[in-house]
Amino acid sequence: MRHPPTTIRPLAAAALLAAALLATGCGGQDAGEAGAAVRRTPVTVATATRERVDAVETTVGRIEATASPALAAETSGRVVRLLVDGGSVVRQGQVLAELDGEPQRLAVASAQASVERLEALLANQQRTVNRYQELRSKAVSESMLEEALAQQSARQAELNDARARLAEARYRLDRTLIKSPTSAVVERRLISVGDFVSPGTPIVTIVGTDHLRAVLPFPERLSGQLKPGLAVTLDQPARPGASVTGTVTEVRPMVGTNNRAVEALVDLPPGSDWPPGGSITARIVLASREGVVVPAASVVRRPAGDVVYVASGDKVAERRVTVGIRDAERAEILGGIEPGETVVLSGAGFLTDGALVARREPAAAGAPAGRAPAPAAKP
Repeated sequence: MRHPPTTIRPLAAAALLAAALLATGCGGQDAGEAGAAVRRTPVTVATATRERVDAVETTVGRIEATASPALAAETSGRVVRLLVDGGSVVRQGQVLAELDGEPQRLAVASAQASVERLEALLANQQRTVNRYQELRSKAVSESMLEEALAQQSARQAELNDARARLAEARYRLDRTLIKSPTSAVVERRLISVGDFVSPGTPIVTIVGTDHLRAVLPFPERLSGQLKPGLAVTLDQPARPGASVTGTVTEVRPMVGTNNRAVEALVDLPPGSDWPPGGSITARIVLASREGVVVPAASVVRRPAGDVVYVASGDKVAERRVTVGIRDAERAEILGGIEPGETVVLSGAGFLTDGALVARREPAAAGAPAGRAPAPAAKP
């Protein structure tokens, strides 16, 4: 005998509902424990320490020479040789150009002859005076001796004048060789072979390398902190590892329509062979002090301000902090944290006040800082 379908379906539905309720009641405790495990955020921790912290600013500046003279001719002549060009590195006293010195050599020879003639005349006059002095009481009158002495003085004056003209002629001959007054780099050559130059004609411009300085621009907001005496470390991008240290010697404002900045000047040590006009990177320490330091990743920005999570057991407490000097690795805490307290490092960004945490070992070297490790797999 067949039963109607309407009498079987309600019984089957009731049985399925009872089985589902039974299964739910038996597994409720395990689900609650799993939920509790998910609420523990895995984190790594670090200890707040007291360390020396530096307020550091970096900038890119330029190297310039304190001396950049334009060398000019000091005598007349035609250029017969050029020994340097723009970019040449020269030493002090090195010949840069040569002028035709034939007129100067002739002047030297003429002056030399005049000196020799007057020396001979003076020597002869000296003998005359000596003879008159020996015969003064016998055959020579006093007036003759006085006249001989006067001629001797005149000859001496003429000789002195001739010697001065000889020295001037030699000076002009020496100036036909145009020499560098200092070790430098030739910036620009202004003449060519065959040009006729006169005294005052520019020959070359040079940039001295004996006295170099770094010109470092900084934003206007640092004008109150920059001052002479601050330590600076200088590096040249073209020469990695060739660092030098110095101190700020002068701070000058460079505030204009298109430039609101200040410049710090740093003298380079003598003997620095860095090229004038080249770029240079600088690291200047504006302030240095002892302070409470935590890893930079421990500081989390919240709507109310910066916070750090302090771990105690398996629970964390949120602390409002005031951050001082900060760099990519460390942050100085001016208030809110004491040395020795345990702070959350990676995973801090996922926490709230009173959250439960599961501490993990710090990430291996090279792992990205500030990222929470993946939760452990459930058994």
